[in-house]
Amino acid sequence: MKTSTLSTILLFIFVSAALNSGFTHAQQSSARPQRGSVSFGAVNKPLKENLDDIERFRNIFVRIAQEVVPCVVSVIPIKVDTVLFYRNPFYRQFNEDPGLDFFFGPRRRAENGSEAMERRERKSQGLGSGVIVSAGGYILTNYHVIAGASEIEVRLANNRNFRAVVCGFDSLSDVAVIKIAGKVPSDLPIAYLGDSDSLKPGDWVAAVGNPFSLTSTVTAGIVSALGRQVGDLTMYQNFIQTDAAINPGNSGGALVNVYGELIGINTLIYSQTGGFIGIGFAIPINMARQVMEELIYNGKVTRGWMGISIQDLTSTAREALGLDYTGAGVLISDVFKGQPAEKAGLKRGDVILSIDSKPILNANELRNVVAALQPGKSIPVRIIRNSRQMTINLVVSERTAEKIPETSASHQEEKNTPSGIPQSGKKSDSENRTGIRVTTLTSEAKQRYNIPVSVEGVLVVKVDPTLSDGRSDLVPGDIITQAHTNGLTADPFKNENDFNRFAARVKKGHSVLLLVRRDGYTFYVGFTN
Repeated sequence: MKTSTLSTILLFIFVSAALNSGFTHAQQSSARPQRGSVSFGAVNKPLKENLDDIERFRNIFVRIAQEVVPCVVSVIPIKVDTVLFYRNPFYRQFNEDPGLDFFFGPRRRAENGSEAMERRERKSQGLGSGVIVSAGGYILTNYHVIAGASEIEVRLANNRNFRAVVCGFDSLSDVAVIKIAGKVPSDLPIAYLGDSDSLKPGDWVAAVGNPFSLTSTVTAGIVSALGRQVGDLTMYQNFIQTDAAINPGNSGGALVNVYGELIGINTLIYSQTGGFIGIGFAIPINMARQVMEELIYNGKVTRGWMGISIQDLTSTAREALGLDYTGAGVLISDVFKGQPAEKAGLKRGDVILSIDSKPILNANELRNVVAALQPGKSIPVRIIRNSRQMTINLVVSERTAEKIPETSASHQEEKNTPSGIPQSGKKSDSENRTGIRVTTLTSEAKQRYNIPVSVEGVLVVKVDPTLSDGRSDLVPGDIITQAHTNGLTADPFKNENDFNRFAARVKKGHSVLLLVRRDGYTFYVGFTN
């Protein structure tokens, strides 16, 4: 009886579920539209005009990739390190631990453990990029890509591999040239070298390289800025800034314009994380080409040298010097003895407007222009001296390591205060006016701080720590030798009274330019009072 009742209940549940399922299915089926009866998307295209222009723009980077990718190679630097290790992993524990002598007695040890040591070579490899620039197999890349490599392998976009040798490198511009070793294939794709001087901010560009080992990667962007200088000021830099994505592995790769012309060698990125944040830098091809040709033909880079220390001409410096000239220029802060500039008659305080008829915009550009000059060449240098323009002819010499003193710029970074300089005392009127406390440079101070007897000036004792202008570059121990304000030049300071008289003449709103001596070199410090 119970079994029959249970069977009846289960049958009822099953039939109810089936009927309910069929009803739901029928209900859903009746609610669905017939296939093809629904229209998706707008009827008209968003852009109806200039479709041909859009189509051409769409294909620009496609064509760039087709032409440029084959010219960009993977540069694989291989470093070989010699590793010493113990043949017996327990050697050090049982043979070099003196504490075990207590249990086992004195034991014979191999001298320096040489009998227990084995030398093995360990290879490690990196990955960068390079650009084929000649049918002879020459490849342009960055110095930091191949630095320290024992071997170099080159892999083309079609996966052909070649061994490469270094033709030359220049660490100061981060340019290197390598060449395919042995027989060079006759079908090498070659990049077309463009003119980086024709670039303008806003120009479209594409970067091609091997970021994070992802070979033949193409990214697009624009030229964000030109003439950038980043980091080490002793290097020759004139970077193209771009927002085309550049990441580790892109170094040495191609930066090309919309015509597929090589206009830069991708070199570094600005990033706090190591990844792309929209700021990348490339060496202009005109600069890289000049270095490349020097390396190929001469094996080294020969650079011009004038023998001066320079600073950018700021608006404060213009006003302090009384210059009506409002254009660009560079201020000479020091002239090195016996060098071309001194022989030609250039002086500290001169403003350089042009070199060899090329206008000079800033100190970094002057450094690059002079470096590109051939030693022995006579060039006209257009300057302003005492508010008058004049031209001086100068014979450029060769830049060598012996001729390069530490410049004042490097000394401005040293903030160590020499010991023994007084830091306290009553505030004088001049300190109240200028924020700088000075004292007379006595013969005892000269002897103590190794200052030549012939040097005259006042010794900086203290600088107001709340100052945020050029005066913040001053440190106790600096020597102020002279000053300019609103076109007037003070006589050289011989003592504290001279400085006080000068400070009394400086009115609120006046621009001041101090000539400062530090560690034997001079530089200017400007501020508005």
